[in-house]
Amino acid sequence: MPHEGSAGHADVRIWSAAGRGDESIYIALGSSAGTALLEVPAQDISSFLEDTHALVPPGTESGLIDWDAELAHLLPQG
Repeated sequence: MPHEGSAGHADVRIWSAAGRGDESIYIALGSSAGTALLEVPAQDISSFLEDTHALVPPGTESGLIDWDAELAHLLPQG
C-alpha cells in the first residue's frame, strides 16, 4: 500500500516530490555530526521493493532467521 507524504522522524526522513513533476525519493539522514541528503530515482526504489518482495514475501521474514543462533550471539555463554 503506497504511502503519501513525508515519513520518518528524528534522524531519518523520507519524502517524494512526485506530485510536482519530480520522480525522485529523498532521504535525509541526520546526526550530531551533520546531515546527508540522498536523492534516489523513484523507479529504482520501486524496483528494489519489487525484488525484495519477490525474494521475501510479506509475512515470511521470521522464517528466514535462525533465532537460536542470533540469541547465542547476544546472550553470555554460561
